[in-house]
Amino acid sequence: MAFHFSFVRGNRYYSNGGSRTFGNTSFTNNSCGEPLPPITQDFELPVNAETLRIYCTGSSFYSGTLEIKQSDAVSDFARVQVTVTQYNRDVPEIRATKVEEGECACINISAPERTFMPWMMGPTANVVITLHFPRGTHSDQQSPLKIRNFEADLNTFDVNIDDLMDSVEFESFDLSSSTGGFRVMGIHAGQGRIQAQSGNISGHFSAISKLSLKAMSGSVNAQSVALKNTEQNRAASLNINVMSGTAKAESITLLSDLDSGGNFSLKVSSASGTASCSVVFAPVDATIDMKTSCNSGTARAVLPSTYEGSFDVRTSIGRPSLDSGNPNELDPQGLDRRRQVQFRRNVDRFPIGGERSGWVFWSRDDGKQRGSAEVRSDTGSASLSL
Repeated sequence: MAFHFSFVRGNRYYSNGGSRTFGNTSFTNNSCGEPLPPITQDFELPVNAETLRIYCTGSSFYSGTLEIKQSDAVSDFARVQVTVTQYNRDVPEIRATKVEEGECACINISAPERTFMPWMMGPTANVVITLHFPRGTHSDQQSPLKIRNFEADLNTFDVNIDDLMDSVEFESFDLSSSTGGFRVMGIHAGQGRIQAQSGNISGHFSAISKLSLKAMSGSVNAQSVALKNTEQNRAASLNINVMSGTAKAESITLLSDLDSGGNFSLKVSSASGTASCSVVFAPVDATIDMKTSCNSGTARAVLPSTYEGSFDVRTSIGRPSLDSGNPNELDPQGLDRRRQVQFRRNVDRFPIGGERSGWVFWSRDDGKQRGSAEVRSDTGSASLSL
């Protein structure tokens, strides 16, 4: 069943198999003057739904913002407020619709398809969606709030997420925007994906099995990432991919409750900008496969002293560098072993390019083959700190 709320020329319509007006405000004629009074509509979405989804369809002649917050309320529903402000009376209707189909509860923002019109030359309309998750439900008031799958498929929306790191736990989230950016103060999930076609992604993230951050024409700055491996035969993975901009993972903490130390896959890449990956903590005996690369920029990576395995720092034009760390580093297992660095290739190609490759390990028996670290740049410098 779909409930349609239409916003057009100051009138609000409600329809469910028919139409009837229950709000009517007259506005003075203004094509490019002061904005018309905003119109607000409230919705509720059940937090125990299999999927909560907010998405846009139709034309994208307007701008928007999605704000994701948490209230102090105890409720079985998330509250969604949609506010539409028109800057031009010639702008066609923008409709907010609640749809519940099976286990999916959705809010749809739609506008009719339009070719170029004169009113598109100036400000058109703005839509603000504010989603308030409750603190807890009536059956479970303990933090964190459990949400199954949360999705947002938006066109011209910026997305701002408050710090929900310790208070909301998502099984998964999948968020995308065509021309907007993402600012995340804190989010935690089993797995998550954010994709920005033309905008930046920044913030603090925590995931158990998988985290993917992708920007086509923008930058990604993951200020902190916590990645936890809980499955014996499957690596917890981080994938940051940028086509035109900077790809950065500033502070990565790797965690595991497995006896093996965990298995992790880290990939940070940029086609035309700087790429950097910095792991600040990893368990002893963790297997880390890390690749940091860029085509036209600087590639940098940092791994903790617990890392064991191969390394390969390589450039086509710039200079490669390796910082092998403190030779007197204390054994993380307390076995009084010495950390060893062995080179396979240590080459500077004249006049440009070079390679630093080899192994770093605490235990010769299995440490050399435990993980792999690859740092590459085609037209810039590449560096690795161990």
